[in-house]
Amino acid sequence: MVRNESIREQTSQEKLELSVQERRLRWLGHVQRMRDDRMAKQVLHWVPEDRRMRDRPRVTWQHVIKDFEKGGLSWEEAMSLAADRREWRNWIAQCARHGEE
Repeated sequence: MVRNESIREQTSQEKLELSVQERRLRWLGHVQRMRDDRMAKQVLHWVPEDRRMRDRPRVTWQHVIKDFEKGGLSWEEAMSLAADRREWRNWIAQCARHGEE
């Protein structure tokens, strides 16, 4: 039996969780910089109004993507930072470096 951690060390690969987190944050920044009439941007800010199953919370993409909170940002701060592509990418890189430690 070989543990996943030792395989990742030998192959110099990062955790899958970190890779998914980074890509999700990159996509969030991309969508935030889109024009307001684009469908992806509208879905980002969409709030469901119809009824849902009993005891089921409303699920929006904002609720799913909470990766920026690990870096200490609120939703508003993340959206403001994502408007500047260079700053957003630098912030994502910093989060990825801290996640590997």
